[in-house]
Amino acid sequence: MRREKLTRATAMIVLKKQEAENGVDFSQRHGARCPACKSKARIYSTKPWEGSTRTRYHHCENGACFLCAMRVTIKSIEVDTIEGEK
Repeated sequence: MRREKLTRATAMIVLKKQEAENGVDFSQRHGARCPACKSKARIYSTKPWEGSTRTRYHHCENGACFLCAMRVTIKSIEVDTIEGEK
């Protein structure tokens, strides 16, 4: 039983770390959220626009979050909407 719990916990950590590295949505209004704890993630780097997308890199600010403790970088992607399309 203990081994099964450890395996599930490890799988969840790996999954959330992959989500953070692959990219989460960025909202102008709400920013980016940590995929593990859903807290607001603090921006530490913003890249220039590439076409209609912009990439930012964040760290989780929630000290109780395992991604924060591991200092995992959270990638976010903002997509610029074309005027008239929503």
